[in-house]
Amino acid sequence: MSGFRSARASSLRSAGRRASRRARSGRFGRRGVSEVVATIILLAMTVVLFSSIFAWVTTFPAPAVQNTTQFSANLVLTANQTYVKGLQITHLAGPALAGSALIYLKSAFHPTAPEFQTPLVASASIPNPITWNLGQTFNYTFPCPHGGCQQPALPDNITVLVVSNDQVVFSTILPGTIISVPPFFVATGISPASPVVAGTFTITAYVSGNTGGDPVYVNLVNIPGLAATYPTAQKMTFSALTNRWTFVVPASLTTTNGTFYAFVNITNPIGQSATAGVAITLVSSNGGSTPILSVAVVMIPNPPTLPQVPAFFAALVTYQGSGTNLALAVQFWVNQTPRQEAGQPGAYSTVSQALAAPSGLTISGPTTVTVYSTSPATFSNWLLNSTVVISASSTVTAVGSAHGTTSFTTAAPITGWVATFPSTSFSHSCTVTCPFLNDTLWSNWSVATSFSGKIWVNLSGVNKNTYTIGATALAAGPNAHTATSGPGATTRWKPAAAGTYTIQTQVTVTAAGITVGYVWDTYTIVVT
Repeated sequence: MSGFRSARASSLRSAGRRASRRARSGRFGRRGVSEVVATIILLAMTVVLFSSIFAWVTTFPAPAVQNTTQFSANLVLTANQTYVKGLQITHLAGPALAGSALIYLKSAFHPTAPEFQTPLVASASIPNPITWNLGQTFNYTFPCPHGGCQQPALPDNITVLVVSNDQVVFSTILPGTIISVPPFFVATGISPASPVVAGTFTITAYVSGNTGGDPVYVNLVNIPGLAATYPTAQKMTFSALTNRWTFVVPASLTTTNGTFYAFVNITNPIGQSATAGVAITLVSSNGGSTPILSVAVVMIPNPPTLPQVPAFFAALVTYQGSGTNLALAVQFWVNQTPRQEAGQPGAYSTVSQALAAPSGLTISGPTTVTVYSTSPATFSNWLLNSTVVISASSTVTAVGSAHGTTSFTTAAPITGWVATFPSTSFSHSCTVTCPFLNDTLWSNWSVATSFSGKIWVNLSGVNKNTYTIGATALAAGPNAHTATSGPGATTRWKPAAAGTYTIQTQVTVTAAGITVGYVWDTYTIVVT
């Protein structure tokens, strides 16, 4: 009986193990089948999704074919930079164009001018009228007959469009506002840095921009001892090796220690000019290099706010001696010199103003004291486009005197005059074809201004007519402009005789009743 139970138990254990193995085998088999199916389903979904996206993307329109035609364009200006004389467009790359290609010109400032109303045909101004080939230049000159020129007036920004087969193959905007970079001084200096009184020194200047090959001049009349020897501006010497201009002041000429200013200037052939100050500190003191008495000048604020502001001045008087309670006197001067530009009818006089300092001052050395002007400089005019020099003279009893200066150049707020005279050559027997004697004033100020002045008409150097320009309002800029005419806005100008006429316009510009600058213009008219 016990053997039977033992055999029975063994059989049950064997059956249990087989069932367990079948269960494990079943679970394993079912898990393996599920992973395969899942992988297949994921791949199928990926393929379907990619196909859908690809089909969607391929429905996008193809990008337009890019035109590879390339050109360069530039304006040709008249000698006085007042008008556009002509236009040049060079075919640089890409396929040839038919001679029937059209060239459209659009003006930013004068859109209704006749020269911008009709397109130009390329065949009229290219070497081969049939085809505009690679490397060929379209050269066009605006007509200027006796009946009236069609030269675009500057400043202006001119858009150029080249159209072939109803497609724009080239477009650009040519700036006519600032075509020629005016000359400007990159740096100025002297050598040695602090020359001694009666010693020699060299003034140097580096200039860039459109100089036109014209020389640089230096004005030395503000340096004590040099006015008699150099009463006029002196031409400097140019070195192509160092690209600098120099002027050597010989020994035994300067007489007083202190800081002074020489001024270098240049004017190119088209009337653009530049001016810069050169600080010159002359020293002397008992054989040493440190002056026993020197003065530095400070302006508060510096530079002043234009068009008008009360400005205070301070003199920093340095005394290196050992005296005590020595009487000190200080005097200030302010001088402002408007620049003389090419075409300006006449120079303006220097504005000068003297300012006193407190009285009863003393100084003990060695020390530096600051002396303020007792009242501000209240210029009725802070003239623009001019140079301002502030000077201070200090005298110490039993020691001597010293001078110091500082300066700054005021900028012009007016872009300038543009001659809008429609013809530079016509007959004096004209009737309804007589031109108007007009000028246009441009302003880049952020506030409104006004102007008034005169127009002079000279025939071969002899004044024939003088017209008065009444007070005219000019809106705030930038690029605000208005036209003015001496005879009248609707009155044509008919000269009495044939000859070469020079028209000169000069106005005074004001803001809030304060004179802020002067503007002038000149151009030549040939009357047959």
